[in-house]
Amino acid sequence: METRLGYAGGAGVDGVKLWPAYLCFIIFGVLIPFSRPEYKVTTVIYSLIIAVVVGLLAVNLLILAFNSGNAELRQTDGGFAREAVGTGMLFMIPFTALAIMALALLGWNAIMPFASAAITTAAATAGTEAMKRGAQGVKNVMIPTLVAIVLSTVWMMLTSILP
Repeated sequence: METRLGYAGGAGVDGVKLWPAYLCFIIFGVLIPFSRPEYKVTTVIYSLIIAVVVGLLAVNLLILAFNSGNAELRQTDGGFAREAVGTGMLFMIPFTALAIMALALLGWNAIMPFASAAITTAAATAGTEAMKRGAQGVKNVMIPTLVAIVLSTVWMMLTSILP
């Protein structure tokens, strides 16, 4: 007997919402300029654009990686990759809340470590979610983690050159 945790019978393509992940990326994009001693409106705009682009890349590259690495599962359950990524990306929420509290309450200017940890943890969790749905192999955790590390490194480098 198989036990499926999460959505009973699968959420389907319309059941999984990705907006919480995008919202977390937007919040990080807003927080990054405010962690600097001086900021401009253009810095906030550039930071938001970078955060949205990284968010879109992260979600879509993870879905692409799961779909291309698990062809047999994609044929039987077409929406498994979107479900796995949507569920895994929910793990960004605690890191986003911690980043807000660290900046607002403690005055820390360490937003990017929280963002990097959030994207890496969410990607690895998406991999475990894919494996719970029937994906086979360690590649389902290692490749998303590698994608997340590369994206978070690029994100850190881009935010460091903001005006």
